[in-house]
Parts: sequence; C-alpha cells; structure tokens
Amino acid sequence: MLDSRYEKNMGTIGADGQRKLSGSCAAVIGCGGLGGWIIELLARAGIGKLIVVDGDVFSESNLNRQILCTEKNIGRNKSEEAVLRIAVVNSSVKVKSIPLFLNEDNANEILTGCDIAFDALDNIRSRIILCGAARALNIPVVHGAIAGWVGQISVIMPHCKLLLDIWEKMKDGKGIETELGNPPFSPSIIASLQVSEGIKYLIGEKEYLSCENLLYVDMFENRLVKIKL
Repeated sequence: MLDSRYEKNMGTIGADGQRKLSGSCAAVIGCGGLGGWIIELLARAGIGKLIVVDGDVFSESNLNRQILCTEKNIGRNKSEEAVLRIAVVNSSVKVKSIPLFLNEDNANEILTGCDIAFDALDNIRSRIILCGAARALNIPVVHGAIAGWVGQISVIMPHCKLLLDIWEKMKDGKGIETELGNPPFSPSIIASLQVSEGIKYLIGEKEYLSCENLLYVDMFENRLVKIKL
C-alpha cells in the first residue's frame, strides 16, 4: 500500500492517514468542471473507491474547463470517461460509473456504502436531493460551487441544515454562473479545496470547515473569506 506512489503524501497525510484513505469510498456527484478535478485529485491521493455519477455527455463547450473532456470524447458519457481516465492514472482505485442523473429515486442507493459525498452539481434542486440522502445515511457532503472569478465551499454534516434552509428558498433556480460562466481556473481551485476538506475528514483530522461556515473564494481580488452562516 505505502509504495513510492504515495511517498510525497507522507509528510502531510502520513502512513495512518494513507491507510484510512485507501479504505474509504467517496461518491462524486457530477463529473464535469468540479467533478472531473475532484475525481482526478482523489485518485492521485489514493482513495480506495470512487462512485462517479453523471448522466450527461461531453460537449465542445466543456473543453475550456473540464479536465476529463477531450476533443476525442465529445458526445461520450462523463462518468464512463472518468472510469477510463482513472484506469490510466491510478489503476489501484476502484471506480464505479453510474451514468445517470442523481434524483429522489436513486440517491439513497447511490450513496449507500460511501463514507463521504462531493457536490459537483450545477443546480439547487439536485443539491437538496443529495444532502437529504446523505443526511439519512449519516455521511457528510463537501459542497462546492463556482461562477466566474468566485467560488465557495462548505462541509455539510448530517445534522446541519443551514445551507439547505437557504437552498429551499431558491430550489428551482441556478446560481449566477448562468451569467458569468466558468473560466478554466475556477473549477481546479475550488475542487482542490473540496478535496482538501474531504481528505481531512476521511483521515480523521478535526480542522475541516464546520457546517456553520462557508468559505468564499474571490480569485479576482485574491480573497478568501470564511462566512458564518
């Protein structure tokens, strides 16, 4: 397990942390801008198992920011392409593709057996469904969202409903990303922060974001602001 592939993890994650990570299962809901980077980083870090969920296919407009998208896989399912990518990045990671959109009927089954879920979604309604299922199964959700130069992350523990209460008031809408779009750099930065928080939780660190806090990232003005909800 602790071969040379992970030797650069040791000073930060440690041997015990690496073993915990290799025994963990994470669900990544959405395999596009945020999700592709989350999948890539978790696999390189040495997560044991990934459940990758997305019913969408790649389009040409994804090429600017989605790490799993190439000119050769336009029109192919995103979650299935994630499996192919990880097979050549870290073949020791078990990856299960679910080429479906998360919904109220399948959310519980998808998340059962997972230790953590990563929100890489692009709409409020799906986030509410994800957090509801995760809450029922007593697992945390690492939330992330991007729009133009800005992004946000939070770790939503099962007992916490602060973000859910906000989302319930706007559940049929999307965010300001519909106006601002998403440039190439914002998904990688926010996904990296999501993975950092998720790994801290999985290896037993106590310093991950509490669910009362939202980390707001402004890449234009180079500001990180922790907002108490």
